[in-house]
This record gives sequence, C-alpha cells and structure tokens, in this order.
Amino acid sequence: MKWLLVIVSLLMSATTIAVDKWRGLLEIQPGVYLTLGFNVDVNANAVTLDSPNQGAFGKVPTEFSVSKTHLSFKDKQLQAEFTGEVKGNKLVGTFTQGRAMPVTLQRLSEQDLTQLKYEGAYTGELDINGKLLPLVVQVAVIHGGFYTSLDSPAQQSYGIPMTKFAINNDEMTFKSKMISASFSGKFSEQGYKGKFVQGFEMPLTLKKKQL
Repeated sequence: MKWLLVIVSLLMSATTIAVDKWRGLLEIQPGVYLTLGFNVDVNANAVTLDSPNQGAFGKVPTEFSVSKTHLSFKDKQLQAEFTGEVKGNKLVGTFTQGRAMPVTLQRLSEQDLTQLKYEGAYTGELDINGKLLPLVVQVAVIHGGFYTSLDSPAQQSYGIPMTKFAINNDEMTFKSKMISASFSGKFSEQGYKGKFVQGFEMPLTLKKKQL
C-alpha cells in the first residue's frame, strides 16, 4: 500500500507544546481503516508522517501550505492531495488519492502518549497440522485508545479489523468479528503467550517486532 501523505503544521499558542502528535483513521474501504499520524516540532519547523498499521514511521513530507485555520498539500509522486481545517484539537479535511476520502485527526493527549510504548507490530506463528502460519497484530495509538488490525501475510490478507483490543504490561486480548477469532495471552520473556481461537484453540505467542 502506498504512503498516504498528509502535511500538518501547528500554530504557536499558550497551550502548544514543542512536539505534537496527530492521529486519525482513514476509511480505505467499508469497515477497514488506516491510521495516519503526524509529528510536528514547532520549534524546529519539522513535520514527519507515521503509518503505524503499516509499520512505517518518520517519513519526511514534501510540500505543504499552512495558514491560521487551514492546511493543504499536493504530492505529485503519490498523486495525492489534502485540504483541511484546524478546529481546536481536531484537523478536519479531505484526503484524495484516486478518490476523495474524509478524515479527521485529533491531537494525542498526555494519556495517549503514555500508550505509545505498546505501539508496533506483534508477530507470531500458528502451528496448523505442522504447517506454520505467520500472523501480525498491528497496534496503533489513536486519541482515546488504540486502532488495531490483523495481517496474515501467507494468505495475502492485510488490515483485518478487530472489534475489541486491550493491552498492558501483563496481558493482551483481542477479538475480530470479521474472521470469528480471538486471542488471550499473558506476558512472558517470549512475548504475550496464550491461545488463539478460531473454531478451535491453538497456542500462539506474539512478540513485538523491534524497529
């Protein structure tokens, strides 16, 4: 999937911090989303793009235009453009790449920022009658929680949405209604070790991939 490039810049105010992180969900097909992330360092006049569900971080954007209330960009390489308006802690706009897609990004709160330690890709393998099937759980922090999806590369299935997800230092749990599957695991030195259920139980250990 191509990088989806949106450029964000912030105006200095009494509540603005040196680096702001914006996150939003772009609906790429019905019920399937991609997390977009923007990191803005006001003092350094720097902007980078994250696509956490794709495991991509820190991409430097090309050109952009910003005013007090509006943001816009065009990117010839990606044949993409964005135009939006800043409304408090929200950036509301339209991203166009082949078709126009509405998107709203929100500035991450202090509580959201503490959850970034869990963000990333968690990989594991299911043993199905002696055949190993790789799985990847993509975890992205958004305002007020997480957006997570499941990849099965060997089956060429990506971005399978989850209906429930929870993670902390002790355990990880999730459910996906789309594929009638669930997982519950306890943290260990090997990762989150537990059981994946899809019709029947299978052992699965999910370990965070190091960037």
